[in-house]
Order: sequence, then C-alpha cells, then structure tokens
Amino acid sequence: MVSLIHPKLLESLPNHYPNTVTIQQYTATQNTYGEEVKTWAAVVTLRNLPCAISAEGGQEVQRADGTIAISSHRIAIAGRYEAITPKMRAVSGGITYDILSVEQDSQGMTTSLACKVVT
Repeated sequence: MVSLIHPKLLESLPNHYPNTVTIQQYTATQNTYGEEVKTWAAVVTLRNLPCAISAEGGQEVQRADGTIAISSHRIAIAGRYEAITPKMRAVSGGITYDILSVEQDSQGMTTSLACKVVT
C-alpha cells in the first residue's frame, strides 16, 4: 500500500508536537487485606514520545467493557503505536491521564488517545 504521507513528514513538524508523553502500564498485586493494588511503571519502548495535548470539553467514550467515560483531553502522538491500550495511562508534564480509547489514523502515521485526567 502506498502512503499519501511521506514517512519523514512528522520529523519535519517538531512544533506541531511540542510535548512528550510516556505510557505506563500496571502490575497488580494484593495487599494484606486481599485488595488489588496497582503499581504503575513506564513502558520502555513508549517513553518520551512527541505529542500534542488538547482539551476536548467532555466527549463520551464507550469502553470495551461497556462502561461510558467522559474524555477531557486528546493526546495526538507522532507515530503509530499499536501496543498502547486503554488499560494503560499516559504521563506528560507532571499530569497523569487514564487512556479511555486509542485510535490510529488511516495512513498509519499517528496515534490518538482519548483521555481523562487522573485526580
């Protein structure tokens, strides 16, 4: 398949992706009461990815498990990252975001995350 977008296009647009984001995943353990405790750690291959973050204003997102969540932010990442899933979270500029959904563009060049801020 021939791409309409040159592979080096994203490299030539550094101001379009002014932030970086690190994706984290958790390991679940149990505390002494048998409750699940999540320990979050950065995914080595998903650190410091160039991105742009924007506020969405509250868009409903239906998750795979059927729950509906309100997305407050969208993180556009320069590059295709199929390993990112809604069970992960994103950290940028000291702010942590729960990932609600992940989308790839039709040309396979960017990844978009619908997120909400973790409070």
